[in-house]
Amino acid sequence: MTEKNRVYYELYHLDGTAELPEDYTEISLVCLRPDGTYESPSTLGIVCRTIKDRLPGFENFHFHTLRHTYTSNLLANGAQPKDVQELLGHSDISITMNVYAHADREAKRNSAKLLDKVVVSD
Repeated sequence: MTEKNRVYYELYHLDGTAELPEDYTEISLVCLRPDGTYESPSTLGIVCRTIKDRLPGFENFHFHTLRHTYTSNLLANGAQPKDVQELLGHSDISITMNVYAHADREAKRNSAKLLDKVVVSD
């Protein structure tokens, strides 16, 4: 089912010995258990709330913080924005860059600092 550019899936777990149905489409999910089975976002939300409530310094922590950190680190370390857009599932590169432009600016600052080191060391 598709609605407003969103695709909804029904999830089924097939053990390794099951024959795959002909119309089966394998998708990659971000949140998986160590054994490869699906982990629901609600479970992760509970874990994140527990961290937020129990650990000092994590008062504003939520699951989306992990996605933001992942993306910022990719961009700051030279990942191509188009690749990051596809990894995040954004429909347009402008969404990625509008949300994560600060990571790109930080990467540029770091590049400028490297250039300063080269110029100063000569």
